[in-house]
Amino acid sequence: MKRKRAKMPRFVKIIVFGAVIIGAMSFIHLQIQISSRQSHLNDLISQTEEQQEVNDAIRNQIENGVSDEYIASIAREHGYVMPNERVFKNASSK
Repeated sequence: MKRKRAKMPRFVKIIVFGAVIIGAMSFIHLQIQISSRQSHLNDLISQTEEQQEVNDAIRNQIENGVSDEYIASIAREHGYVMPNERVFKNASSK
């Protein structure tokens, strides 16, 4: 004897189909958000690493003190010279 299956009403099928579509859309939206946040996180990590390198260089200068050579090089960059120092300018490179 064959059993007859109870038919699922049409509105139940529509509700289930709608729930599946909404779930799929939510999943895709969440994956896009995760990708965006991961990209932002990677940018922040690289910025942090760069800043850490700058901080290490400054910390190294502070711990080792500022040398006279470093001070002299910065002063020369700003146009200063030592007393009794001769400055030659190349006039031929115009």
